[in-house]
Amino acid sequence: MKKKQNKSYQIHTTSDMEYSKLIKIALGVLLVLGLTYFVTAIATGEIKFGNKDQEEKAETVIQYDEILAGEIFNRSQEEYYVLLFNFTDTFASYYLSLKDTYTEQENALPIYIVDLEKHPNKEYAVEEGEDYAEYPDTIDDLKASNPTLIKIRNHKVTERISGRDRILEFFNQE
Repeated sequence: MKKKQNKSYQIHTTSDMEYSKLIKIALGVLLVLGLTYFVTAIATGEIKFGNKDQEEKAETVIQYDEILAGEIFNRSQEEYYVLLFNFTDTFASYYLSLKDTYTEQENALPIYIVDLEKHPNKEYAVEEGEDYAEYPDTIDDLKASNPTLIKIRNHKVTERISGRDRILEFFNQE
């Protein structure tokens, strides 16, 4: 006669296994979201480590010297200069130092600068062999080569100096 074997099975219901999987997934999602928040907060500076008393607050400075070419004729002064050049030019820092030296003089007119390489200003840069008005009355007629210094009086161009050597002469005589 055969002996019956008593097999004991543990019965796990599917609902028990689903709850444990659901809890593990929820904890994983919360962990990923928490890590994402902390990494983003550290990257944006919302969370900072170290002594907060030693942090220096940088003073916000608004610069008014650099303008877009489209703003050349709408400055509030009656008379001023506009220096148009490519900011990546090898002489760019030299032009800026000449401008700063000039503006420190007693009777100096304001000088605004325009980067001819910026996208909104590119349409005002002269292409090689292109004709342009020497003394334009409107912004639509304005074209400039790299570098150009123009003098504006009563919202009209009254003087134009183009070329590095001529601009250097202008700043050296002032």
